[in-house]
Amino acid sequence: MKLLNPMNDFVFKALFGREDQTSKQLLIDLLNDTLRAKGEDLIRSVKYLNPFNYKEHEFDKLSVLDIKAETEKGERVNIEIQVKPEISYRKRSLYYWAKTYAETIGEAEPYEELKKTIVINIMDYDAIKESKKLHTHFKLLEREEHFTLTEDLQIHYLEVTKLEKEIEVLEGVELWMAFLKEAGKVGNEERIERLKRRSENMSKAIESLETVSADEKMLEAYRAREKARRDEISKIAYAKKQGIEQGIEQGEKRAKIETAEKAFKNGADLDFVAEITDLPLEELKEIEKRVQSERSQ
Repeated sequence: MKLLNPMNDFVFKALFGREDQTSKQLLIDLLNDTLRAKGEDLIRSVKYLNPFNYKEHEFDKLSVLDIKAETEKGERVNIEIQVKPEISYRKRSLYYWAKTYAETIGEAEPYEELKKTIVINIMDYDAIKESKKLHTHFKLLEREEHFTLTEDLQIHYLEVTKLEKEIEVLEGVELWMAFLKEAGKVGNEERIERLKRRSENMSKAIESLETVSADEKMLEAYRAREKARRDEISKIAYAKKQGIEQGIEQGEKRAKIETAEKAFKNGADLDFVAEITDLPLEELKEIEKRVQSERSQ
């Protein structure tokens, strides 16, 4: 059976965001391996704030599908998959953190009630070019003495493209990134089996992905989302191509106008300038008039 790609955000949410014990345990295991890697407090339980449902893709197949959850301490967690480069992604992830953080208290509650908010970004491209690490972890620190202003802010970036180790030496969150990178690719059956043998977590994740991939309703939704994504990529590529062509045309037009201006300044007549620039006569007359006006000033 062909596995669906877990880096598709719809599939990812079906795996980690369903309102059932298997999905919830997978999410807890993924979160704890991410937090453990950076020495952060672990999570015992989660409550979904936006559990998975099939209708999420029906009205807007390109909407962002993230996972929002609350821990047993009232802390908030937001996890998002990002497969295409976005220039403003860092600002966006900070905005998501701020928005989620603000939601942890009501209007009449004191600031002391604000809860730690953790944002985890799983990227299918090199987002943090300043580092070669697969996992980067951001907090609010004093610049020189490096103490933490507050533990309430945590932003993690997990970049699957930076995974270079062999499956047999991977540990913790690296195994999760290998699962996301390898599953769903044609011809990867042997690597998936090796990954399955590495840990109980990987075995559970792959078995869960097999279940999701066998679901006809899920497959239909997946295909619709992938088609919408490809159509959007095609639209963007076409728009860029049109923009480039238009830019070239505008550049050529500007060059012709500058040539005409120089020719008129050097005393060339209208017919000669028309022949060398191929610009319309009416436009050339306006250029000639403008040059003569500037000369007389």
